Amino acid sequence: MPPKPRFLCSEKDDLIWQKLGEDSDAWYETIHTTDKCREVGNFMLKYKNAKPELMHAVVRGGYNVVYRLEFADGTSLIMRVPIKGLVAFPDEKVLNEVATMRYVAANTTIPVPRIYHYGSAAENPTGLGPFIIMDYIEHHQNMCRALLDPKRPVDDRPVLDPEIDQEKLEFLYSQMANILLQLSSLNSPRIGSLAQAQAQEAGLVSVERRSLALNMNELSVHTNMPRRFLPSQTYGTAREWYIALVDMHMAQLALQYNDAAEDDDDVRDNFVARKLFRRLADANNLWPDREYSGGDFKLFSQDLRPANVLIDEDLRVVGVIDWEFAYVAPAEFTCDPPWWLLLLEPESWSGGYTEWMKAYEPRLHTFLRVLEAEEKEMAAGDWASTPSLSRSMRRSWEERNWMVNYAVRGSWAFDFIWWKFLDERYFGPNDEQDHHARLHLLSADQKAAMDTLVASKAYERSHRMIFEWDEDSAATRVDELLAS
Repeated sequence: MPPKPRFLCSEKDDLIWQKLGEDSDAWYETIHTTDKCREVGNFMLKYKNAKPELMHAVVRGGYNVVYRLEFADGTSLIMRVPIKGLVAFPDEKVLNEVATMRYVAANTTIPVPRIYHYGSAAENPTGLGPFIIMDYIEHHQNMCRALLDPKRPVDDRPVLDPEIDQEKLEFLYSQMANILLQLSSLNSPRIGSLAQAQAQEAGLVSVERRSLALNMNELSVHTNMPRRFLPSQTYGTAREWYIALVDMHMAQLALQYNDAAEDDDDVRDNFVARKLFRRLADANNLWPDREYSGGDFKLFSQDLRPANVLIDEDLRVVGVIDWEFAYVAPAEFTCDPPWWLLLLEPESWSGGYTEWMKAYEPRLHTFLRVLEAEEKEMAAGDWASTPSLSRSMRRSWEERNWMVNYAVRGSWAFDFIWWKFLDERYFGPNDEQDHHARLHLLSADQKAAMDTLVASKAYERSHRMIFEWDEDSAATRVDELLAS
């Protein structure tokens, strides 16, 4: 039989998604009024002794809103606030981002905004939630605008211009390569988020808190997952973090009430995929020949992409923003080729992963060439990446190791990648690319847990609602699946 057809990306809970949109729209209507902008402007004035000239319109992004106060001398401050409801742990997010920005500023030449003040929701007199007040970086546009296809409809997701000038592409890629190289030099003995020292000195940061990865935010927001099912600690080995990540995939399958699976067989596919990946991670068999030691962890930002890099009219980088989901992660994450070379993720590409890879590979060759040049230039200045980042990225691409990391970082991207690319890599031929050929690998307890989950998901498909999990009922379901 032919392989089972699959969606490139699993569905999130449509009812929750709709409510999130309605709630965030309603919140936004209350926070961009003239009175609120005046209140915010007066608060920002406490942190810069200059003559105010203009309060700009509020800018709404994916996870934050930004207030900008421009001064008579041409400079500006911004106050950045997480969007209520779309950010699961806003106080924690702000603290992590401040520590990361100050650490990057102190230990690299990557340009980041200067921070004037920050605080928790309780410390914000405007009532808007946790905040960061920082410099507005003057720029011509973000790098994504310089790279995208000008013929693509404005409302479509951005895609790299297929006819982009090669010299322009190499110049922009080379600056991104330099940023990645500098980040790859920032090491830590543990996996987790950076925390600011009590003295608040820029360089005095360390891994003191759990990682706050982008997927953790999405799981909490889109499944109403109780906090106890997300990591709560730092980790000393990559194995521990991979196990934590795939356990979150299992919790997503268990606790996403609507749209988690198309039918009973889809539930079985998803369950078996998570169990098999967990087995590999637990046995440390994801990497037959690991290049990095267990304690080699590097600062990594899944959201580092051209849209968050600001450039001037000469295409030179003047700022890198949005560090909110950066954390110290296994070196393997850093050593994967960056997904953003085409600007669009593989699960969103017309034609799927295979067509994306065909379009991606020639751009990767260009990127690796300029990365090698940056490595040589930095090595001449007594800086070197050991082992070579370009060599590690090339190996990751050729051996498709990047797929393992891409799958483990995204709960809704996981299932397609597992069955189409990873299952046969680890467990041999599987013509139908589904769970049937792998049932013999499950124990009796695992099969029983799977059958219980299938019945639960069948009930949920016929009783659609926004379900609010309490800790006890969620624990009953998730713990049974993880323990089996």
